[in-house]
Amino acid sequence: MSVGVPVLDADHRTLVGLINDLHRSVGDDEEYATLGSVLKALEEYADHHFAREERVMEICRYPSTSAHRAMHQRLFSQVRALKDAYDRDRTAVRAKDCLDFLHKWLIEHICSSDMDYRAWVVGRSEALAEAENLTMTGMRQQNSLDWRSMRVLVVDDNQNFAQVMRTILEGVGVQEIGTAANLDAARARLQGSVIDVVLSDWHVGQESGLDLVRWIREQDKLAHLPVLVLSGHERIASRELALTAGADEFMEKPISARGLLICLAKMMRKG
Repeated sequence: MSVGVPVLDADHRTLVGLINDLHRSVGDDEEYATLGSVLKALEEYADHHFAREERVMEICRYPSTSAHRAMHQRLFSQVRALKDAYDRDRTAVRAKDCLDFLHKWLIEHICSSDMDYRAWVVGRSEALAEAENLTMTGMRQQNSLDWRSMRVLVVDDNQNFAQVMRTILEGVGVQEIGTAANLDAARARLQGSVIDVVLSDWHVGQESGLDLVRWIREQDKLAHLPVLVLSGHERIASRELALTAGADEFMEKPISARGLLICLAKMMRKG
């Protein structure tokens, strides 16, 4: 399924990963939270990937660029319509209802239409350089973080949501991603491994992620470790409570993939 441009191939893998994450969420207890995050991520990655792809086509003077752009616009409109329907009423959209369209998109667009421009872009170093400079965070490649060296711990008792986080992080090159489904496992990972940043759900089973944050701040070697708390429970004071407990940042679920990455970049640069 390679189109000959590594960053575009990586985008395709991320899109496929998100669709697989959606498939795994069908019937899950937190399907709606996972679905919302996947739809947001798909919308953002589609927008980002299509812009990258179209820029590469323009540089390589691909003759069907206009037709391909029109196809992108139709696909993006369909993804946005699903996300907007979810935003209006979370119960109106189910994961299984999205999969037929997304699988069709995967098969007909990535595996067919995208292959048509392959011969025009393979080996074009200037196109690769331009594509690499169009990043999800908006930072140019040379100013971006070294995502590949980042070591992340995701603390969440919902394996499907943790996998969505993994897909998003792997999409920008993060290679070391650990997971913990409870606070004891999280503490063990933090004591036994080198971690650069923690992403913790507020409710981890019957436990509170804020207790983990407080514990981290009490440890001499971990006291300055960046921590992001996420929550699917809408409470006006949630952000303030998380920050008071010692978290560096707070995000509500469903998450924005772009928002997550920008938040992580901000936290890591601050640290």
